[in-house]
Amino acid sequence: MAYNGGFDGLVQYVDETSFELISKAVLGTNLATYVDVRAGLKGNKVDIPLVDETFNVGDGMACGWSANNTASISQVEMDIYHAKIQHEFCPQVLRDTFMAGRLAAGQFGGSESLPYEAVFAGQLVEKLNNWNEKFIINGKGDSRGIQKFFSASYVADSDTYANAVSGAWSAATSVSASQYLYEILDPEISIADDLILILSVGDYKKLQLGVTQGNYYHIPPEKGSLYIPGTNVRAVASAGIKDQTDGKNTRILTRASNIVLGTDLTGDFEQFKLWYSEDNDQMRATMKWAIGIAAKQASLGVIANHGVTNFTL
Repeated sequence: MAYNGGFDGLVQYVDETSFELISKAVLGTNLATYVDVRAGLKGNKVDIPLVDETFNVGDGMACGWSANNTASISQVEMDIYHAKIQHEFCPQVLRDTFMAGRLAAGQFGGSESLPYEAVFAGQLVEKLNNWNEKFIINGKGDSRGIQKFFSASYVADSDTYANAVSGAWSAATSVSASQYLYEILDPEISIADDLILILSVGDYKKLQLGVTQGNYYHIPPEKGSLYIPGTNVRAVASAGIKDQTDGKNTRILTRASNIVLGTDLTGDFEQFKLWYSEDNDQMRATMKWAIGIAAKQASLGVIANHGVTNFTL
């Protein structure tokens, strides 16, 4: 085996768990937990097929053939972004930190001691999670994020009565403001069982406090999500939405199934590799993955502050 600077365990760990690590990096974000995920997508552009059926129910007692129903087949285009990140690490720094020994139980809040390989790889995955969450909202280059897709939705901040949802939230106003977003949602999807309100972390925290201060103790918060009182809407915190200084943050309400997250994860493009470079006396890492976002029906939703700038990737 080629010399790798004494990092055999780390290299082997990353090699053996490469698919798991890159999968977590793409699919392990808070928002990706709820949306419609499509794997195995190839190329730079993918057409997501949509079928819209018109039903005309006739008299079942009548004889003969009466095909008075129509089906409309369309598609929405998803631009796949092929992402890559490359790192280099000083071997001595890794030896002095991660390789000092197994991390003691409880050091990172767990009950088991962790090998340095798992901690090292896990921190890289966490950083990629943050980037991918921002991509879902903002996109990059020709790959649109959901903020651009839903600009065709009902824009709450164009309505003078919507100042409560377009302006800064507080714990006292967050519940009524989020309920108003639900009130103006298209009736076509208002009773769907997968409605999500995507909020910045700051807005979500205020809503969480508002629910508590409103004595809605029967609504327990989950990890990064909770139900808005009196509705079937799950509020979801997203690190991809930036908290603005004036509090006018992007807020998006739609069906979770209306958002499609595309990736590959079936080919050789996705990779998470680590190796020792003798020429440079460095540990080097490269991570590659494909990701894309599309909205099936961008008109079915509500967006507030659709024109604000979030993160530039």
